[in-house]
Amino acid sequence: MSFAPASAPPLEEDALYRRLLFVTFLLGALVFYWGLGDIALLSFNEARRAVPAEGMFRSGDWLLPRLNGELYLAKPPLLYWLAAACAWLFGATNEWAVRLPSALAASLCVWVCYRHARRVFGSWPALFATQILIANAGFAVFARRAEIEMLLTTLCVASLLAALRYVQGEGGRAWLWLSYGLLGLAMLTKGPLVLLFVTLPLLALALSSRGTRHWQALYDPLGWLIFLLVGLSWYAVVTWKLGWDVWTSIIQVDMVDKIQESTSDPFYDYIIWIVGDFFPVSLLLLIRPITTVRRWWRDRDCKGLLLAVAIPFLLYSLFSNKHAKYLLPIYPLLALLLGKRLAELLETGGARLRRTVLALGIALPALYALYFGLVESKIYDYRVAVFPQFTQWLHTAPALPLFGYHDLDERLLYYAQRDIPVIDDARLQELRTHHPDMMVLAEGSDAEKIAPQADCRLRTFTPYLKRSKTLTVFGFGVACGKESR
Repeated sequence: MSFAPASAPPLEEDALYRRLLFVTFLLGALVFYWGLGDIALLSFNEARRAVPAEGMFRSGDWLLPRLNGELYLAKPPLLYWLAAACAWLFGATNEWAVRLPSALAASLCVWVCYRHARRVFGSWPALFATQILIANAGFAVFARRAEIEMLLTTLCVASLLAALRYVQGEGGRAWLWLSYGLLGLAMLTKGPLVLLFVTLPLLALALSSRGTRHWQALYDPLGWLIFLLVGLSWYAVVTWKLGWDVWTSIIQVDMVDKIQESTSDPFYDYIIWIVGDFFPVSLLLLIRPITTVRRWWRDRDCKGLLLAVAIPFLLYSLFSNKHAKYLLPIYPLLALLLGKRLAELLETGGARLRRTVLALGIALPALYALYFGLVESKIYDYRVAVFPQFTQWLHTAPALPLFGYHDLDERLLYYAQRDIPVIDDARLQELRTHHPDMMVLAEGSDAEKIAPQADCRLRTFTPYLKRSKTLTVFGFGVACGKESR
């Protein structure tokens, strides 16, 4: 069995390849879509994306995202727009609708990477890269979450690969303009940090290669105009309506503070996360790593990918605040390199090794599909079972103002389908004096702090997010006229 990209495989190998490719994409669809809406929102970050989208769908205001009644401009609105559009198509906001943009983005990302790998590396490296990406823990999880990272990953990867196609002389300026347009959409997804994943690696590639097309890709006036028109459109309209000051706190809190936090996570965190998410394929990086990196550096098609992986990895490792999802946009690029590396190793490997790798290439995505489709909802049921109970209780609860005490998980906003202002002790006393009839939610230990001040305990939900944690509803005034539980 030959894995060489330059020569066409014999008929029997071609038939095997087609079967493996079909099964791989089928398993990918199962990983991304099976049971997508069967489990409630699993994190407050999902709620921070779902609540503004639901608000847009309900109010019709698609310009200014809001969270709990307040402007929420920390993230640009492209994901909210897509989720609200899905809600409009389905006629309601639900878990399926708000997660669908991520699943679609993951599907597109896999397809783009497969086509790129097949064109530059060959059919077998493309198949291996696809299997590696689908069976990547981090990639698979965010393909099923209503979060920004998967949409951002797809747009950055597609933008970079389109630019590389132009740089390598295999496409005209239309590919370059497509790259800038996709980069503008990425800007509408998470802001200017997207330049670290696309523009900075292209600049490093131009400095190291010194090719004419490399510099043309960076200096194209029409390309930058497309980027600015797409990427800054929403920012410009918001600034025109609200003024420049609206961005001051966002820049400080969402960018500067995260980079310069006094407590710094270990610099090796990203190494651990990447090795874990790509396991067991990440073990390939231990096989003659220096020789492999040098060969990739000399390879025209690998060099750009290598820089696009290394530069964000090094820069983000210097930041104080670290999260595994921050580097998700380099995962597909690393999968391309690992797919090529795996094909190279199998070229000289024995028949048993090849059969093992081909079997694992199907078995691992299949296991992920079974996990997400059948197991995940049961494992995390104790964390999210409270939300349908909470929603059902609200339908029978007194029609009184509802507040949160000290802290509030944003998922409660989504399932309450209403704003729940958060109050402290001073505000509570003020409300008791002027508006004594109300209900207050208290999470965990906060319940003991507010209990002496409340007139009654209306309802206690347990477990709430954790097995030992509770959500308690306290009543004030006429709220206690109904039977408490």
